[in-house]
Amino acid sequence: MFRNPPIIGIDIGHHSVKAVVLNPKKGQLELSAFAEIVLPSSVINDQHSVNTPALLSAVRKLKKSLPFNAKTVALALPDSAVISKVIQLDTNLSDEEAEFAVSQALSATSPFPVEELRLDFFPLSSDNFMETATTVPFQVFAARRETIDSRVKALKKAGLNPSVVELQTHALLWLAEYTAERAQEHELWGLVDIGKRCTEFSVKPSGGAAYHREMAFGTELISRPSAGDGVIQKIFTPEPEQAELFTKQLADHLKRQFQLYNSTHPRSPLKGVWLCGGGQYVVFEELLGRLLGLEARWINPFRYFTCSKKLGQIASDSYYGQYAVAAGLAIRGAAQ
Repeated sequence: MFRNPPIIGIDIGHHSVKAVVLNPKKGQLELSAFAEIVLPSSVINDQHSVNTPALLSAVRKLKKSLPFNAKTVALALPDSAVISKVIQLDTNLSDEEAEFAVSQALSATSPFPVEELRLDFFPLSSDNFMETATTVPFQVFAARRETIDSRVKALKKAGLNPSVVELQTHALLWLAEYTAERAQEHELWGLVDIGKRCTEFSVKPSGGAAYHREMAFGTELISRPSAGDGVIQKIFTPEPEQAELFTKQLADHLKRQFQLYNSTHPRSPLKGVWLCGGGQYVVFEELLGRLLGLEARWINPFRYFTCSKKLGQIASDSYYGQYAVAAGLAIRGAAQ
């Protein structure tokens, strides 16, 4: 499943850039390095493109903490930056004809001219369709060229080789699948990514499509000390009362999302949710689990990777949930 060379998963966020390096060895994934560069200001604009010079500067700093021979990169786009559609195409179309048909279908619904988009499409599993069917469903993804090219340009200028562009949700689901397999977890778990600006809920029911919802609720809602109160710690730990209130508010948001999920997937109930993102210091997992009525656990994305003794001690000292997307991307890249 896994092939050489080392793979870097790079998560470009509004507030930092994170990288996880995995080295495929003898059918296993070895954690070689992980690092984060905090950004002085966001490098991502409202159209999801990045400030290439600012990102380039951050990636060059990041590279200093990564193995010299790690060049191949898997990166992600926010789900909100990607158009996702399922369309029906004739079964007898050539590749060129299929691409033209996809472009025509997108031109009728895309807010951007098709010429400004990069496309990716593939047929969905036809196991449930009759061989005599004249059409087959295709999954189509599209994103603005500038959204992708601005990221790729910065990485290439830093001497890296971007090989995979994935949806952020899919990166998280790759990590969830990898973790479930190695934890021998056979029941369905979702994944909740708690960020500063928003929280995302993702789950992949068996045999179904990925389910994803985004909530405009994040850790930036917690009041922090002002600049006049002294130097702010890099890791902000709120008062217990603040964390309890935030946990209760998060539970309210998630309950609504779970109700929507259960109404459309009644045969794929959740056993629990893995928590990730930068919110491990502001969410009480036991309280959240009680409020939701299911298990809630912080995920350590590094737990099931092999690594050196020294790095293993470092990686096990914390949940490191903020590296979930980067770790999922590295897993995805290694399976390429």
